[in-house]
Amino acid sequence: MDEDSIEDSFTIEEMRRDDPRLRQLLEIPEEEKQSSFSAYLQLISGSDELEIEDVSLWNHFFLTDEDFNRLRAIGLKGKLRFAGWGTLGYAPYKARTLIVAQHQIREAVDLAQPDGCDVIYYQVGDEWRRFPADVPVLKKRFRLSIDPANENWTNIWEEAYFGSTAGGGGSISWGPAR
Repeated sequence: MDEDSIEDSFTIEEMRRDDPRLRQLLEIPEEEKQSSFSAYLQLISGSDELEIEDVSLWNHFFLTDEDFNRLRAIGLKGKLRFAGWGTLGYAPYKARTLIVAQHQIREAVDLAQPDGCDVIYYQVGDEWRRFPADVPVLKKRFRLSIDPANENWTNIWEEAYFGSTAGGGGSISWGPAR
């Protein structure tokens, strides 16, 4: 293969159990190991009282009456549409996050993950608010970004631990109404 070739190549390297690079990957700080649940919701704004578009989805994906009451208490109005959910670790979850988006973001947004508590992130204009505002948070984050292949999708990535490429996520569609 010559230097102008467009083919990629790679090298497989054997690692020993005592290799410091492996230890660095496996030694995750204790506070980063908490189990967590997150739900992604789309808020279709309206002047009406807050309502859930599909209650069967709401209940099926571990959302509760308490979640709904907290969303209503912060003054949200309109219709909540369930968009997705994710978990890290196993139940019972030490942290719960609800992310409520009203429209497509303009640029990538980082939201801190809660440290052993419940939190709601909700969009007001182009700003994101946290409720309660003073909850303890970790360095690891949720990253919201515009999908490079489709500008009508907001991708949501939940870091498994700070700075990692491990984790999971979902997305919210801003395409035609369903």
